[in-house]
Amino acid sequence: MPTARTDPPRRTSRAAELRREAAGQERRRLLLGVAAVVAVLAVVAGVVVLSGRGEETPPPSAVPTRAEGQALVLGPEDADHTVVVYEDFLCPYCRELENGSRDFLRADAAAGTVQVEYRPFHLLQDDYSERALNAWGLVLGDGTPEQAAAFHDKLYDEQPYEAGSSKPDDAQLADWAQDAGVDDQALLDRIEQGEVDQEFVDAADAKAREAGVTGTPTVLLDGKPVEGSSIGAIVDSLERTLADS
Repeated sequence: MPTARTDPPRRTSRAAELRREAAGQERRRLLLGVAAVVAVLAVVAGVVVLSGRGEETPPPSAVPTRAEGQALVLGPEDADHTVVVYEDFLCPYCRELENGSRDFLRADAAAGTVQVEYRPFHLLQDDYSERALNAWGLVLGDGTPEQAAAFHDKLYDEQPYEAGSSKPDDAQLADWAQDAGVDDQALLDRIEQGEVDQEFVDAADAKAREAGVTGTPTVLLDGKPVEGSSIGAIVDSLERTLADS
């Protein structure tokens, strides 16, 4: 009687070999996947650095700063370019513009290639819009230009929700001014007590009307409006033009 053929050791060896091959292929697949992710992250990081040109906001002392009427001017008179920004401290689009442009505009102003002129005014029909402008005007007029620049930034960094029912009061504005470096207690008291410089507010609004500004933010580069389908597009266009010139 013929005997059945038996070769379990060979089948077991072959199965183990197949498992090892499968495991090796899985390891290679995982390593390739990790390498691809790392490569993508490196590209993204490079794009971020390039898009922001790697700047950080220079300290106020590094940028020539002065008050000129109702405007805060940063950078030298003989700069290659001028940038004028009409804005409202309550406008969320102005904050978006500020977040996207502050670093490179200040860096270019510090380098002497751009003169930046900030012209806040009262556009939105909200009490906070006017009170923030007024408080900033008090600092611009009776503080230092560097304090006005820092307070300008603070007002955007702490900007309340436009449609919010409870906006920061004058005491909060005074606290933010102090955070921005205002150390004149008499000036801080005037802000906290809600002292109104109506002449400043009216003049700031009039300058915007005279320039034909009907919305915020309005950005002028060398006297011409910077156009874009979004705030991000405006920021990109402005940054690209300044970087290429």
